[in-house]
Amino acid sequence: MKRLPLFLAAMACLGGGAGAVQAQTAPDSAPAAVEAVSAEVLETRRRATAITDLAKARGYKGEIAIDPGAMSTLPWISPDMLREGYIPLEERAALWPYGSLTKQMLAARLLPELANMGFTPDTPVSRILPRWPKGPAAPTVRQLLQHRSGLRNPEDTPKGANGWPDFYNAPEAHGLAWCMNDRAAPPASGWAYNNCDYIVLGAVLEEVGLEKLEYLLGGPRDDTASRDHGLMMITPANAARFYAMKSPEREVIPAYGASAALGGPLLEVLFFNMAQMTAYKDGVPALKPLWQGNPDLGYMALGQWVFEVQPPGCPAPVKVAERKGEIGQYRLSNIMLPDLGRSVVFATVDPAFEFGEIWQGEGFMAEAVALLACDKDKA
Repeated sequence: MKRLPLFLAAMACLGGGAGAVQAQTAPDSAPAAVEAVSAEVLETRRRATAITDLAKARGYKGEIAIDPGAMSTLPWISPDMLREGYIPLEERAALWPYGSLTKQMLAARLLPELANMGFTPDTPVSRILPRWPKGPAAPTVRQLLQHRSGLRNPEDTPKGANGWPDFYNAPEAHGLAWCMNDRAAPPASGWAYNNCDYIVLGAVLEEVGLEKLEYLLGGPRDDTASRDHGLMMITPANAARFYAMKSPEREVIPAYGASAALGGPLLEVLFFNMAQMTAYKDGVPALKPLWQGNPDLGYMALGQWVFEVQPPGCPAPVKVAERKGEIGQYRLSNIMLPDLGRSVVFATVDPAFEFGEIWQGEGFMAEAVALLACDKDKA
């Protein structure tokens, strides 16, 4: 769990943290406490097993990392990955490109740093970035986080022979400067998905975090520490280390930068989730906007979508935070149930697998959330 302190450190300086240490249980209550702990362990295992059984039944190909409660972690991989020789929890666990899960992690890292420097999500980005060019009104940090910025879009550049826009094929001619220039004013309503928004936010994070993005989001600052199997920004030099990485992804993913170029083991995402759900329960002020889904924007919050849904078979609605990541052949989904302190992360390279939508109340993802949310004796 080496990554947990990274995200909790920023929260602690704002008065958050992991919460108070529980008092010692009186000696005469020890047997009852042990029995309660054992029951909870069995229940968490039941939830995790139910999800993996569902995955097996549906022919899921890939990896799943589950936190079924009590800050436990249970990875599962499909037989096809086993045949490739990958065994979970080894020091060299499979590395996955996180895709747009990068945006979720950036948002969570950015908000405390903004507060530390006296800014808010509604601060115009021109007040933070001294090199912001003149032109139409600058978007706020919130508008960038919610794709309401007016920036031009990498997807509008001509596509190369590999099917990717030139923005990613020729990063030396695009990147941050391309995103900041020739923009329109932020729109009065609506939103349009745009990776430039988060490429700019990466520059904002570096400005307020006083460090390079690769260290703010990725590996340790100590250059002597190993950085070949944990969180890292994907670069041309390390792209080949990632699971099933091939061309053209190997060449273009590094150009996504702060929008989608973070990667690592799925367990690192679970550790991130643990820290975020702890901050949610502690009510860390700077991080509250992360959990406020806006109905006018399809329940988009900041860096993730947050909504209430009643999973099939569950007696009551639950709060869900969802972030999908799709980049080339890679498809990921990160689900948090913050009120319950449970989460699950899916990753696959199978283009045919049908995840479905949680809010529709049917399909694989809705069933998986139900298994994670519903306690056996309450379903």
